[in-house]
Amino acid sequence: MNNLVKTIGERVRYFRLYRGFTQEELAEKANVHYTYIGGIERGERNISLETLNKITEALEISPTDLFEQNFLKKETDKTVLLKLHQELLSTRSTEEIIIVHQLTQSILHLIDRK
Repeated sequence: MNNLVKTIGERVRYFRLYRGFTQEELAEKANVHYTYIGGIERGERNISLETLNKITEALEISPTDLFEQNFLKKETDKTVLLKLHQELLSTRSTEEIIIVHQLTQSILHLIDRK
């Protein structure tokens, strides 16, 4: 069950960023508290069907969009992926971000050599 909660949270975050909403904006549109949106996105909060419906309506998506196996392939957007990456790193230390940056450079160098 925990994996499902985490997956739904990640997908809510993806679609929120895809629509260009902050957590506060989505919360206002869905009539829930912004800290609740943050908890959902981190997989820390369970979500009722009623709240799930409010959130998907605010995001202008179908609830089934949150459960699709290949949802990223459906609406992948470079800007959203970059925002997701930035959000992932935002809680990390400068040293950790430098390590990730160096690893990314190495990986891109290998890709470019192909």
